[in-house]
Amino acid sequence: MKIKTRQKDALGYRARLLLCLCLGLMLFSASAFPAELSATGTRVTVTQAVSKAYLPLLEMTPVASPESLQDFASQTISKLSANPPFTGWKHASTEYFPLGPGTHSWLVNVMNGEQRIGYLIITAAEQGGYVLSEYGAGSYGLPYSMQDLRQFLVQQELIPSHFSGKVELDALYAPMLPVWKLTIDSKTFYINASLLQVLPWSPSQADDVLHGKSAGSGTLSSLDTAFSPLPIYLTEGQDDPYADLIWLSAPPLANLSTDKLTLTLASGGSLAFQSRGRNDALGAPFMITGFQSWRTADSGIGTASASTSILYAASGPEGRRYLPFGALQHSGTLHKLPPSGNAALGFTSGAVSAGSGPK
Repeated sequence: MKIKTRQKDALGYRARLLLCLCLGLMLFSASAFPAELSATGTRVTVTQAVSKAYLPLLEMTPVASPESLQDFASQTISKLSANPPFTGWKHASTEYFPLGPGTHSWLVNVMNGEQRIGYLIITAAEQGGYVLSEYGAGSYGLPYSMQDLRQFLVQQELIPSHFSGKVELDALYAPMLPVWKLTIDSKTFYINASLLQVLPWSPSQADDVLHGKSAGSGTLSSLDTAFSPLPIYLTEGQDDPYADLIWLSAPPLANLSTDKLTLTLASGGSLAFQSRGRNDALGAPFMITGFQSWRTADSGIGTASASTSILYAASGPEGRRYLPFGALQHSGTLHKLPPSGNAALGFTSGAVSAGSGPK
C-alpha cells in the first residue's frame, strides 16, 4: 500500500512539474511575440499578417513636398471648405505622399487629428504649375485607404497565413485611376486603389497605362486662381453600375454642358461612364450621381461658358470621388440610366439640394 501511494505521489509530482513547464513555455512565447501575434504563437493568421506591426512596409510615409504644391493644396482646401461636405476641412491638417511613376502626382490627405476626412490628388502640369486631378470627402471609402487595403488582402487571401517573406507596396497614379503596386516575394499585383480590384495587367501593360498622358483639360489649375467652387449638386440616383445594366443599351451622350448635365441628372438620376476596351485603365464602369462646378467671379449661374466653368463629376459609391468631367467625356462615353420608381421624379423626390452634402 505504501509503495502504491508513493508511486501515485511521484506521478502527481511529475504531472505538476510538466504542467508548470508548459505554463512557463506559454508565458515565454507570449512575451517573445508582439501582442497581436501572441494568440497564435509562431503561426500568424491572415489578419495579423496584414497588420502594421507584422508588415511595417505595408504603409505610406509622409514626405516633404514642394512649397508651390502646398500653396495650391492650401488654397484649394480653403475654397472647398466653404460648402458641405467639405466644411470640416477648415481647420484640418494635411499629409503629402508622392505618387509614382516619376512623382508627377501627389496624394494630399486632409486630416482631422489622425483621421482622414478627405483627399486631393494634384498632378504636375505639362505647361507648368499643377492641376487638381481629383478630390473627395469622407472618413471611409476613399482611394489609397490603408485599412481598406489590409481588409482586401485578408478577403482575397493574397498574403497566406504562414507568410514570412518580403513585401513591397507602392502608390501609383494613372490618369483618373489610383493604383496599388503590391509585390509579394517575386510576384507583383496591381490593385485598383479606389474600388479595390486586382487589375489584369502584366508589367508591360501596367507601364503603358501608368505612363499615359494626365488629364490636363477641364481641370482646375494652380496658374489660375480666379475659380471658386459652387455648392455640390447631387441626386439619389443609382451609384452601382452593375445594379441595372440597362444603360448598356442606351446611346452615348455627347457634349454635355453644365445645364444639360443638370437636366439629364434631374430626369434620370444618374449616368454610367464606360470606356470600351479601356475600362480597367480608368476604373470603369462607374456611375455619376452629381457634380460640382467651379466658376469665375464674373460668370453667371446660367451663362457660364467652357472657359469660365470647370466641372468635377461626383462618381463611384455614394458619389465620394470628384473627377474632371471634361476628361471623362474625352476618355469614354456617358449613358443615361432610364428612370424607375422614385428616380423618375428627379429632384422632386429624394434629391439632395445644391447646398447639402452627400448621404
